[in-house]
Amino acid sequence: MSGSGPGRREVAYRLFAAEFDDAELSYSESDEERAPNYVVTPTGARVNRLFAVGVLTEVEDVNPEMVRGRVVGPTGAFVTYAGQYQPEALAFLERTEPPAFLALSGKARTYEPEDGDRIYTSVRPETVSEVDSGTRDRWVVTAAERTVERIGIAASAVESGLSGDRLRAALSEAGVDDRLAEGVALALEHYGTTPAYLEALRGLAIEAVRVVAGERDEVGRLEVAPDGGAGDASPLATLDLEGTAPSPRGRSEETAATGDNGPEPAAETTESATEGEELAAEPDPARSGSGSKPAEGRDTDDEATPGEGSGAAADIGETPEPTDEPSSTETETAEMASEPTEDGEGAMAGADDGESETQSPASEADAEAVEEELDDFDPGEFELDEEERREVQEEFGTEFSTAGEVEPSESGSDEDGKVDRSESVDAEDDELTAVDTEPAGADAEPATEPEATETEPSAGAADGDVDLTDAVMDAMDRLDDGEGADRDAIVSTVADEHGAEPDDVEAAIQDALMGGRCYEPTDGTLKSI
Repeated sequence: MSGSGPGRREVAYRLFAAEFDDAELSYSESDEERAPNYVVTPTGARVNRLFAVGVLTEVEDVNPEMVRGRVVGPTGAFVTYAGQYQPEALAFLERTEPPAFLALSGKARTYEPEDGDRIYTSVRPETVSEVDSGTRDRWVVTAAERTVERIGIAASAVESGLSGDRLRAALSEAGVDDRLAEGVALALEHYGTTPAYLEALRGLAIEAVRVVAGERDEVGRLEVAPDGGAGDASPLATLDLEGTAPSPRGRSEETAATGDNGPEPAAETTESATEGEELAAEPDPARSGSGSKPAEGRDTDDEATPGEGSGAAADIGETPEPTDEPSSTETETAEMASEPTEDGEGAMAGADDGESETQSPASEADAEAVEEELDDFDPGEFELDEEERREVQEEFGTEFSTAGEVEPSESGSDEDGKVDRSESVDAEDDELTAVDTEPAGADAEPATEPEATETEPSAGAADGDVDLTDAVMDAMDRLDDGEGADRDAIVSTVADEHGAEPDDVEAAIQDALMGGRCYEPTDGTLKSI
C-alpha cells in the first residue's frame, strides 16, 4: 500500500474542480481513529488534502455555527464548509467580501444525502488566504500539468489491460509512485475510467491554460462521464506496461519493508528528478525521476502548454451542492480537530534534500591538457622582491602576502564556500594574489580554478547541504512582521546567510509560490501559507 498512516502529514494535491466533482470513491486504509481518509478521483489521484486557488464568489450560512463558501476556478467550483472546529477559516470567510481571489488548502471530503442519488465533494478548510490573480494563474498552470501527467499514467494502465495487484505492481515497476499506482488501480476498478473521459479531461486542462494565456475566453464543459464513451488510450499513454507486470508479491513486500516514504503520486510532482515536496508541493509520479513531468516553478511546461485535445470543462455556475452539511461531518471534524496545521510544504522538504545533481568528471583529453598547462607553469615566475612588494603595498594600501604566509582556511573560501573578494582593490591585485596562493604542486587542479571557484558558491547553495526553497521559507517566517515579509529583504538575507546568488534565491521564491508554500498579499511582500 502507500505507507501513509496516522500522524503522517499528507501532501496537498492540485486538481481541477471538474475532476474533483466527478469523484465519489472515499476510503480509509485502516480502522484506526486517526487513519487518513482518501477521495480517489477518476484519473487515480488519491487525495487526502488538496490545494486550490480561485475566486470566492459566495459565502452563506448553513446553520448558526457553520458557513459554506464557493471557490470558483476555470473548470468549476470547490465547495468548502467552515465551522466551530475551523475558527480561523470561519472568521476569514465571514469577514471577506466576495468576489476575492483566495487560496484554500484542506481535507477532501465526500457527502451523500440520505434521500439523494449522487455523491458530492467538499473541502474542510485548514488554511484560507487572500491572494492575487497572478497566484491563481500559476495554480491553473500547475494543476493542468499535474492533470496531464495523471492522464498519461491512467491511459497507460487502461491500454495495458491489467487490473488489481498486477496493475499496481506493473506501475510500480515502471517507476510510478506506489500511492499513485494504488490510486490508478482503484480508479479503474471503481469508475471504469475510459479513454474518452481522459481525452476530454486533457482537453479541459489545455483549455484552462489557454484561458490564462489569453487565447480563450472560457473553458468548455466536461460532458463525458468517467465511464462514458470509448476511444483509444494509446495516444494518451506515457508508459509501456504491456507484458511488464511483475509478481505483485515482491512489490508488496518491498513496500511493507520500506514504508514507502517517497514522493507523492505522479500527478502531484513538484520537480521531475530534482524535487519532491510534501504538503502543498507535490512529488514526482515516477520515483526514477526520468518521467515526462514538467517541474513546478522551473518546469518544462511541455504538457501544460496548449496542445491537442478535445475541449470540455465543467460549468462553474452549476456545481451541485448539498443543502446542509451531514451530521457525521461534525463528528468527523471533532475527531480531526487536533490535527496539526503546519505549513503545507514542510513535509516534502526531506525529499528535496535526498536528490542532488551530480557533475560528470572531465574527459581524459581535458585532464591531459590541464596537466600540460601545469607542467609549463612556473610559480617562481611571479615572485616579487621586497622593493616591488613595498611599491604594491604603498600604491594599493593593502596587506600583501604570498602563499607561504596564508593559512589554508584563508586561501580561497570561508566555511560556507563563499569567495571573499572584498579585500581585492583591482583586477591586477586579484590576479597576483590568486597566482601567489596557488600551491606550486597542485597538479590535480586546472589552471582555470579561479573561474570555477567563483561559480561554486551558488551551485553549492542550491545543490549541496542547503535547500534554497526551505531557506527562503525559514527567512520568510523570521522576517514576517504580521503583514508579510519584504521580498528584497528575503533575497538579501538568504544570499548573505547561504552564499547564494540573488537570481537563485528569486528562483527558489518562485518555486515556493508555484508550490503553494507562500503567496503575495501585496506587491513586493511574501507570506507563508
